[in-house]
Amino acid sequence: MDLDTVLKQLQEERRHVRGQSDWFDVLPNLTRCGNRAHGWAEVGYSELTEKDVDAAIAEQVAFFAKMGQEFEWTVYGTDGPADLKERLARHGFEIGPREAVMIYDLEDGLAPFSQVDCRVVRVATTDQVEEFRGVAEAVFEKDYSRTCGELAAGLGSTNHLGYIAYDGDQPVGIGRLYTMPDSRFGGLYGGGTLASHRGRGFYRALVATRAQDAEKFGARYLRVDALPTSRPILERMGFTHLTDTWPCTHG
Repeated sequence: MDLDTVLKQLQEERRHVRGQSDWFDVLPNLTRCGNRAHGWAEVGYSELTEKDVDAAIAEQVAFFAKMGQEFEWTVYGTDGPADLKERLARHGFEIGPREAVMIYDLEDGLAPFSQVDCRVVRVATTDQVEEFRGVAEAVFEKDYSRTCGELAAGLGSTNHLGYIAYDGDQPVGIGRLYTMPDSRFGGLYGGGTLASHRGRGFYRALVATRAQDAEKFGARYLRVDALPTSRPILERMGFTHLTDTWPCTHG
């Protein structure tokens, strides 16, 4: 896998792919977007210099304040200037934890994902959405109403899918998959397992099922924004570290 090529593709998509947004602005030095129905917004791409960065940050803070909308500025390790996170912090942003952008080229085959030792179900009903929510809130200890609202609204679509792993009849792990016709990346997000069931292969099974679906839906690469707990598992499955990212929130 040529990482420079993959990074270039990722940058291009950050700049131009609409994804789940219902509004999307490509400006001279950044891209911002959001979804009014689901209540989120972000600056997903920026190419700033020391000369224009503070003015650009102030402009976005004012823009989203006028909308009455909190938003996230997603900072990548490749984004300039080098102190972008520190400048965002000075403008009132909360800087989230570093996540490793992990990539797997599906042209290398699905062999690392062939052994699924537990039952994983794709969320297909509103009852399963609620089951997903119960596990997600237990794992991550935060409200999942917005995400689960998106899952419920998207039932029947392959753009945003939820998955539940079971130990017998007990739901013990969850994860999500994003695929879009104009993206080469299948995004694996929100993967987690109840503390009582970690280290038993449920996370790996969730990755495996989503990898198989991502290939079926036309993705070339798998992409995971991994916290330190997940990165070693992904590396053992053949994922490669591409860059890092930080969620920076305001509002």
